[in-house]
Amino acid sequence: MNKDKLKSLREEFELTQKDISLILGCSRSAYSLWEINKNTIPLYYLNKIANYFDINIDYLTDLSTYKKVDFKKNEINPVEIGKRIKEARMSINYTQEKIATKLNTTHSVISSYENGKVMVPTLFLIEIAKITNKSLNWLLNKI
Repeated sequence: MNKDKLKSLREEFELTQKDISLILGCSRSAYSLWEINKNTIPLYYLNKIANYFDINIDYLTDLSTYKKVDFKKNEINPVEIGKRIKEARMSINYTQEKIATKLNTTHSVISSYENGKVMVPTLFLIEIAKITNKSLNWLLNKI
């Protein structure tokens, strides 16, 4: 995550941390910790930021240099994300075990993500995007 992008986006719209926390429905302190990169922003809130400000989620996570792209302003759906993770993994001929090893986890964790039983953490999804050469927008079914 790029803390400077969150802060510059907020400042571009002349918002305080309190303003953006109200928009997102989170506490100001939680947002503050995301902005200074002390905590990782959950996918739910990252998606809300992308949707609200009409900004490329891949840009916010340093997976793209393009600030604006066309995308659907949809909500997070763990089942759909799981299907996309599986499709991305299979597109590079990886087993669950192989991608789990790359992510330093177990195949059962990958299975729970792919089945939509557990929401994949932001940093894991970013790494999956890098490994599979897919965008977060694609993995989140935004494009």
